[in-house]
Amino acid sequence: VAILSNAPERMPEKKKPERIEREQKEEKYETQAVLKMQKLTISRGKTVGKAHVYIINGGQNSREHLNVKNLNKMNAANATHTQLQKLLREIEEQDQAQIVKLGDASIAAPFTSKLSSIMCICHVIKQGRCTLVTTLQMFKILALNALILAYSQSVLYLDGIKFSDMQATLQGLLLAACFLFISRSKPLKTLSRQRPLPNIFNLYTVLTVLLQFLVHFVCLIYLVQQATMRSPPKEDKPVDLEEEEEEFVPSLLNSTVYIISMALQISTFAINYRGHPYMESLSENKALLYSIIGSAGAILALAMGIFPDMAYQFEIVDFPAEFRIILVQVLFADFALSFLVDRVCLWLLGEGKLRIKER
Repeated sequence: VAILSNAPERMPEKKKPERIEREQKEEKYETQAVLKMQKLTISRGKTVGKAHVYIINGGQNSREHLNVKNLNKMNAANATHTQLQKLLREIEEQDQAQIVKLGDASIAAPFTSKLSSIMCICHVIKQGRCTLVTTLQMFKILALNALILAYSQSVLYLDGIKFSDMQATLQGLLLAACFLFISRSKPLKTLSRQRPLPNIFNLYTVLTVLLQFLVHFVCLIYLVQQATMRSPPKEDKPVDLEEEEEEFVPSLLNSTVYIISMALQISTFAINYRGHPYMESLSENKALLYSIIGSAGAILALAMGIFPDMAYQFEIVDFPAEFRIILVQVLFADFALSFLVDRVCLWLLGEGKLRIKER
């Protein structure tokens, strides 16, 4: 980081516009120039007075003396103008010598600070750590969501079932809101002594993704089996890819897979959000917190059948009372186990270590 030598230690609260600064500089130059001009005029006063006396007492050569007077005036004006321009140039050179431009240090370092304090280095490290941690958690969330969607879509495809347009729209809106607000996290004001992991391919990331997916996979298989046991038997039909798409018909299996897949995807945001000591915690990131609470509330409302009109609008069937209890219990158990797995892996392997190569 390049630090400017003549820069202030703190940034001013409000910066004046460039136009106002330019006008103030011009007024300063004009005032100094007028003062210099007055001094030059006083010093040449005697010479001009002698010229006047000579012209009055001239007599026959008055025209010649008048020409001499005009010539003296022109010479005096030219000399004054020349000295004025010289003074203005000297003032500009002095002001430019005190100003260090930000581009002057671009060769020395990729970052240039407007302050003369070394606190800018802490700001760069805090911003870099926040960006690194955000990137790592985004990759974890994307990997888990991809694995969950791959299994849920394969189960529905093999059974000849798919998501409706309203279900896909709701899923896309909820996930888009979570992805938007998770990337808007801000770094903390204090620099932590703990170092983050340097890259994506590390033991913690791989282990927590595999173990979390294992928990999700067991819950998915269990709920699919329970829904299949309570569903009416279906006739075995060969799958024809060229066959026209059939109209969507809601079923117990379709609604179960949709609810569990949505719940698992939302829980991955809450579990894998890093927070302290590098960035704002989930409670401090209000936008993400409200989006997760709203999404979780909508999923629970659909699972528990609190709003029948809402369930009908999104084509979710009415679950049997016994199966509804099992569904809600599995959702809470999956969240608790996944959270426990991630925190254990984080406690064991989540801290980065500085490795110094020996020469």
